[in-house]
Amino acid sequence: MIRLYVCILLAMIISGCEFDLSPWETDVDCPNLSVEENLAWLKTIEAQHSASDTYKVAVIGDPQQFPGDLEDTIKTINAMDDVHFILLLGDVVETGIEKEYEWACTALNQTEKPIISVIGNHDALSYGKQIWLKVFGDFDFSFHYLGSKYIGYNDNQYEFLDAPDKDWLAAQGALAENETRLHTIGMSHIEPWGNAPDLSAFLKDNGYTHMLHAHRHKFDYFQEQDVGLPHFVTADTQDVKFAVMTVSPESITMEQCDPVCLDATIRTQL
Repeated sequence: MIRLYVCILLAMIISGCEFDLSPWETDVDCPNLSVEENLAWLKTIEAQHSASDTYKVAVIGDPQQFPGDLEDTIKTINAMDDVHFILLLGDVVETGIEKEYEWACTALNQTEKPIISVIGNHDALSYGKQIWLKVFGDFDFSFHYLGSKYIGYNDNQYEFLDAPDKDWLAAQGALAENETRLHTIGMSHIEPWGNAPDLSAFLKDNGYTHMLHAHRHKFDYFQEQDVGLPHFVTADTQDVKFAVMTVSPESITMEQCDPVCLDATIRTQL
């Protein structure tokens, strides 16, 4: 009889608890981070400005394994009134499992600014592809903001056979009929590499004027000598690191923040 009561008690306790049957779940509790939702939020900010305004964008990448530092980074950027939105350039998580996404989501939901996210190679591990589509949305996307076009694309050649999609990139870089554009800014987790080593020249030929990346976990700012397309690489967020891009109608400049922000200088590589 005692054993029966114990079994009933255990059954009641278990039935009253929420728990995951497996770390490979894809039903992630991670609201508010879809590109669609954040672009809608960004539209309300854009309506308060004109294309002639100068504005700033925070750029972060590779917060995997450091959710506490990611939260501190987000809170630091919240205090920067002249930053209009945040670009998160991939590797949100390390192994692509549910709990990692939820830890990162808790940190990212501290934001007081729109966050636009691009997929990284670690984000697609395990069931990460399915989770990404549910939480953030499409792997490739674009949007306009104050006269410039931002183009986020998947360049994960480890987990995808067709990345990057050069036909899509060319179409996005092209001007539509009667379109005027100040800047065409490309965003990917990894700089041109692997099966697309000539991608920088391809992007320049198709109208891209500035590129943003992460992946290397340290700052860099370079352009190929024969191409002249600037590529900025942001550091990981460990110990609060991020970048700030200042966009004016005439130019784009970069600062690297560790956490104090200093001007970044482009180097030319052969």
